[in-house]
Amino acid sequence: MAKKSKKEEKRSPIFEKVGLVFRNPVRADILKELSSEVQRPADLAKKFEMKRQAMNYHIGELKRGGLIKTHSEELPEKSPKAKQLLTKKGARHNGVIEQGKVRISYGVELTKNGKNLAKQFIEPLYQEQFSEKEDSERIKEKNKKKEDE
Repeated sequence: MAKKSKKEEKRSPIFEKVGLVFRNPVRADILKELSSEVQRPADLAKKFEMKRQAMNYHIGELKRGGLIKTHSEELPEKSPKAKQLLTKKGARHNGVIEQGKVRISYGVELTKNGKNLAKQFIEPLYQEQFSEKEDSERIKEKNKKKEDE
């Protein structure tokens, strides 16, 4: 087998991440959803009308690929936001990290690589799809007006 050049070796991880996302369209949808805000896997499953187990599988694959991670915040223990987050289902109290502060894990978010991938590949694809849909709707409207005349 031929040995890969240094340039090919350097590019390989990038294409592996892109391939990981596009192996299943749900993963692209997950990245699109997470590009706007942190979300719980259960909420994503509900939004995409799929079983939580299936959503957890896709999230696990995206985590292994380094595209998403568990969202963590360090907050003052007695702050309203900390109290609010801890009452939400799925939130975890990961202990006191320094005097008066706690680390709380809640939901999933994009990593830096995930944000870059979403910005370079996912968002343009969705914009193109939206633009094509708008164009076809305009054409339908024009045709309907011509028929009405």
